[in-house]
Amino acid sequence: MRLGSLVRISEHNDNEGYSDWRERKLKIIHVAKNRSEHPGYDEGVGGLLFDLRDAKTGEVCPFSLYEYELEEA
Repeated sequence: MRLGSLVRISEHNDNEGYSDWRERKLKIIHVAKNRSEHPGYDEGVGGLLFDLRDAKTGEVCPFSLYEYELEEA
């Protein structure tokens, strides 16, 4: 996954707060690898943290997700 990739929230991610976004195709609009690149980055989780936008409507997703929470669309 990289900037511009289309993704979906993983079916294995059971966070109820993501319900409104679960079926949407999302575009990666920012990729962070550390806290200096994103204030919400958790060094304990590690990996890549993505900011997302609905690929159809352009609406910006109100939360960021880590790579393990997503799957390719």
